[in-house]
Amino acid sequence: MQKPLELTRLTRVLGDLQQAKNWLSSLSTPWCFCGGWAIDLFLDQETRAHQDVDIAIRRQDQLTFQHHLLQNGWRLEAVHGGVRTPWRQGDVLALPVHTIWCECGKQFLELLFNEWDDSTFRFRRDLSITMPADQACVTTASGYKALAPEIVLLYKSKDFDNANNQADFENAYPKLNGKRKQWLQNGLNRLYVAHPWAKQA
Repeated sequence: MQKPLELTRLTRVLGDLQQAKNWLSSLSTPWCFCGGWAIDLFLDQETRAHQDVDIAIRRQDQLTFQHHLLQNGWRLEAVHGGVRTPWRQGDVLALPVHTIWCECGKQFLELLFNEWDDSTFRFRRDLSITMPADQACVTTASGYKALAPEIVLLYKSKDFDNANNQADFENAYPKLNGKRKQWLQNGLNRLYVAHPWAKQA
């Protein structure tokens, strides 16, 4: 049975999403939850187990987050092509690198850089796929900010045969409004010749 988030103790990795939020609450730069948790936050239901907590940030703000986490004792590693490399203070990372593993004792966060500025969000795998910046995040019923579900699903579409990604699509797609569905449909058509989700989108 799916449980409303406000009634569920979210005990994955950082203890709960509120604890993850607390680690970053002093930062004034934009950020939001992404990945599978973004879908469940949008749905306001815990639909499945989650392995970790993913945070979307703007690439242009990377050193702000780096400084904040290093000052609080986190160990940071850039992950690309299966290789983990220490993210040293002051190093600015460009595409294609976009994933940072953040560890502090038993606590873990995954930062994901996005090509996102004050005016426009650009989809990392095809920068011609865009969205106005002020629509890239949604404030969910439980008060958390999450990456727009259509963006999350477009990222997940690369690995549509993954059971979690397929479940996220099946749970979230019926809840999207017409504008969100159209954005997702356009993205799928641009990225793929024939994608299974496009037949339903």
